[in-house]
Amino acid sequence: MAELITTTKNKTYKYIRSLLQKKFRTEYMRYTVEGVKSVRDAIAAGAPVELIAAAESFDAAELFVDIPYVTIRDDIFGGLCDTKTPQGIIAVIKMRDNAHYTCDPDKLYIYCDGVSDPGNLGTIIRTADAAGFGGVLLSNGCADLYSPKTVRSSMGSFFNVDTITGFTHERLAQLKDNGFALYCGALSEDSIDYREPDYSAPSILIVGNEANGASDEILGISTHIIIPIYGKAESLNAAVAASIMMYEAGERRHG
Repeated sequence: MAELITTTKNKTYKYIRSLLQKKFRTEYMRYTVEGVKSVRDAIAAGAPVELIAAAESFDAAELFVDIPYVTIRDDIFGGLCDTKTPQGIIAVIKMRDNAHYTCDPDKLYIYCDGVSDPGNLGTIIRTADAAGFGGVLLSNGCADLYSPKTVRSSMGSFFNVDTITGFTHERLAQLKDNGFALYCGALSEDSIDYREPDYSAPSILIVGNEANGASDEILGISTHIIIPIYGKAESLNAAVAASIMMYEAGERRHG
């Protein structure tokens, strides 16, 4: 029988609630995902789920029999959630340790250089999964990978592709020295059409910040590619541009 939590003063309740804030996610190296599908996706992918919290009216015992869980009184369950209409289930998950991550030269990657919107970041992760990419590399200054909106926007793909935080420009430059081609979406005089490269070599695509584009450090070490615009729009949304580039590279590699 799971513990029934009936007060917001309960230690476990306060711990789960604290994970809505980035500072506590960072301190505890834990984050939460909400909803039946997201929790099932996490478990199916082998994510290190520490705890399940279920609303009292939700039967978690049948769905998650091998994972510790607690039951939360219905009228206080919503206080643990980021969504306006909770589904009654939350998982607490341990963050990945990315300190010594190594990129596989046989896989494609996308590097997010200061992508600041969590919805865009989640969409990029989702598209990277769909396009068969090996991972998403995040510079310092990107949106919080583990924010509820990022995780939600990825639609489960969060658990299917490697997502590496704190990936510095220096690490990217080292990969270039080790044979990776770097292709950055950029509007510059030397930009080439994004369909021109063959992407057969180990490759990393780069998408910059929504407002300012890629940083000077990145522009200085990468080949610049551009997506033609045939109408009057000045630019494309960062996640849309990243998706177009990823599918082109993925098609070349897998098609």
